[in-house]
Amino acid sequence: MRKRTLLLATALTAGLLAVPLTTAPASAAASGLAGDFNGDGYRDLAIGDRGATVDGATKAGAVVVLFGAADGLDPARRAIVSQNSSGIPGAAEASDGFGTDVVAQDMNKDGYADLVVTAPGENDGEYNGTVTVLWGSATGLTAGSAYKNPKYKDKGFAKDIAVGDFNADGSKDLVAVDDDNIWYLRGPFTKSGTRGSATNFDPIDGENISPDRVVAGKVTNDGTADFAVLGDDWDTDSNRIWFYKGGSSGPTKTKKVSLPASASLMEASVTIADYDKNGYGDLTLGSPRASTGGAVYVLPGTSTGPSSSARTITQSTSGVPGSREFGDRFGSDVSAADTNGDGYPDLAVGVSGEMIGDGPFYAGGLTLLRGGSSGLTGSNARWYDYGTYGIEGETTDDGALGDSVQLTDVTGDGRPELVASAPEAGFLDGTMGRVFVLPGTSSGPTGTGSQAFTPATLGATSIKYLWGRLTD
Repeated sequence: MRKRTLLLATALTAGLLAVPLTTAPASAAASGLAGDFNGDGYRDLAIGDRGATVDGATKAGAVVVLFGAADGLDPARRAIVSQNSSGIPGAAEASDGFGTDVVAQDMNKDGYADLVVTAPGENDGEYNGTVTVLWGSATGLTAGSAYKNPKYKDKGFAKDIAVGDFNADGSKDLVAVDDDNIWYLRGPFTKSGTRGSATNFDPIDGENISPDRVVAGKVTNDGTADFAVLGDDWDTDSNRIWFYKGGSSGPTKTKKVSLPASASLMEASVTIADYDKNGYGDLTLGSPRASTGGAVYVLPGTSTGPSSSARTITQSTSGVPGSREFGDRFGSDVSAADTNGDGYPDLAVGVSGEMIGDGPFYAGGLTLLRGGSSGLTGSNARWYDYGTYGIEGETTDDGALGDSVQLTDVTGDGRPELVASAPEAGFLDGTMGRVFVLPGTSSGPTGTGSQAFTPATLGATSIKYLWGRLTD
């Protein structure tokens, strides 16, 4: 599960909730497929847009959804949802940041994927920050239900979130962190706005910490979802991982692990995948601010949580394309999936600051690392940039291709597409920002036949930033 969100800055008109009824037959049964909001059997792509201007409210935020199909993503099949949309709680206000994080999961067990959306800047005069569930249906995302800090009105809520069934009861639960708290909210979540009980895990055994990221996945090989909190240990002035093992009685903290001294959590992303198929999920941190050029850290899974022995992968690692240079931002975002059908998850890595040859600065690019019996390595790694055949557009300064990445199968052929953003691309055309979709093949994503979505094709009047991705 990943931890950043595809984000774009757009200008939207009042009350816009464009959900085309033709995206799925009205009688379509729920597919139960992760990421399929309308039940038609294809995963959809959600773009969280915390910078959207809505009815003149700057940075109010919105969500754009592109619906999957056998022939790929079609911008004509889209929905745009804001807090001014009918049926969505709250109102679009300046700096709400609706869409800062988006996570796709079935929160009410009806077979339709729902979209969990954060608005950390929400302030209704009492509470700061909200989490809204946009409910999936045969016609896509419809009405929503909002959830606030269970106890503290004067503290923030949902700086970052993770979703999983942490107590093995069949319902999805939510973990939300902010600078002071780690909230565990039990499911099921309902359209009427109810949920299960809430537990605050902070302070952790009296430790003085500042949570920054949270990620969910199956680490310990017992079949139950776990979660890990990454943050700053103020007592030691170091970055650490606090791991919570899922179980029938609920998640329990089993260990804490120090991250390598070179790692940074600034603008970091994190996911969990079993790269060597040994049954244990490996925690993977993309750290674009890590020492020179950025890095990816892989902490192998064990029966008690992530190992304290991290594998560091940079552009100096054997087989990894490029060379390690200051400002490359290797690890801008990370996303894991099996791209070539060998049964081992691979890792897409954004390198948004890469300079291409002697050309423009910060043009960016993408690296695909392969999983295998030895885990994640640089062997047979692939590189993609504007020079890759089939990728539309031209290399420009500050294009930042790879600022966000996502591996997801939107065509239903079992071959994940590689979705990537270039938030600064296109400014010479009077617009800013692109979303690229590279088709999946039996050997991995290819530039041939790629799509490039622009502000116009996404139905937006402007794009400034576009980063992150969904989780399955």
